[in-house]
Amino acid sequence: MVVLNGFKIFIYAIIQTFGEIAIEGLKITVRAFKKFPRSYIAVFYLFITMAFCYYPIFDHWLTGFIMMSLPVAVLAGLIASCYLLYKGQKLMASAGLIWVLMTFPIIKRFVGIGNGTPEAGTANSLKVLSFNSESFGEGNTPVNWSSLKADIACFQEYMPNENIEALYNDQLVKLTEFDNNRHIGLALFSQYPIINEYSKIWDRKGQPNINGFICADIVYKQDTVRVVNAHLWSMGVRINQATDALKEGNIKEFAWEIFDTFRRLKEGFEARDGQIKEIESYVSGSKYPVIICGDFNEIPFGYVYGKLSLSFNNAFEEAGKGLGFTLNRRPYWVRIDQQFFSSDWKVQSCQTMKGITFSDHFPVVAQYVLKKSLDKPNNLVANR
Repeated sequence: MVVLNGFKIFIYAIIQTFGEIAIEGLKITVRAFKKFPRSYIAVFYLFITMAFCYYPIFDHWLTGFIMMSLPVAVLAGLIASCYLLYKGQKLMASAGLIWVLMTFPIIKRFVGIGNGTPEAGTANSLKVLSFNSESFGEGNTPVNWSSLKADIACFQEYMPNENIEALYNDQLVKLTEFDNNRHIGLALFSQYPIINEYSKIWDRKGQPNINGFICADIVYKQDTVRVVNAHLWSMGVRINQATDALKEGNIKEFAWEIFDTFRRLKEGFEARDGQIKEIESYVSGSKYPVIICGDFNEIPFGYVYGKLSLSFNNAFEEAGKGLGFTLNRRPYWVRIDQQFFSSDWKVQSCQTMKGITFSDHFPVVAQYVLKKSLDKPNNLVANR
């Protein structure tokens, strides 16, 4: 009994000691915060932004705005950490600098580390093309149609095009919706047999219904693979109107465009959250190797990109080169067209085709090979 009471006293003393240390640490932090409020807020905001980019657990639209502000958070956090270090706030400054370093793997989402050349593929590779063709520019621009041929091609904002369809003699899956007497939607072409597909166009409530997805199971040699062609909610952000209004000195119009951009971004974050969950229901835990490609209408710091990165690799990150911007209009410095793939694949190359200029997007083409086909290929042939 005496031993038990002694043990309780010992545990209580430890808890009391740690409690006192924690309270004293909190008091010190509060005093320092009051002394350097802006610097502390910048460092804490950097941590929150970085954490959301690593693991976007909250699907609220505000999360999308926070993640999108990562470059600003990194710059502000770095400046604040250096300032706190100069002022002798070593603990918080060290934490801030560590968090800055921890953002490097996230910032890498913007940069391809491969060779970026389609010639890196082999005869055993699967060539996949994804392209928001913007109705092929209404047919006003000469095009080298053969450059858009692949083993599997996924088009967004597709209109029936005999030049494209002539390139694919085997299978065609096409989902379209009529809007203003124009046949615009999604199309998925394959040189391999398509054995199953599910597709859907989302209702935009009075706006053009051009967003949706096609999920297709394709017999690829001795395997079945699952390919998703997605076109997520289009934001319609009009950066050019805002900049033009600012150049003309029309502050009222500029303010309205900024407000409207915020509204459209918020609407887009909310819509794409539900859309990516619907797509994930077809690919999460899939028994088939998966490739997801399309126009995601979000930058690599976005919520959708972050969610998919938890389970899939990004082709351009792994095998692209440079920045690979895919938007052929203002703002030019974004990559919103992506290809993601499951761990069953090895990506050999990924390239943004800057030579195709008739659309407001550039095509993205990647070459994949199934990893199991790389394991002892000679033995596999011998056992046939």
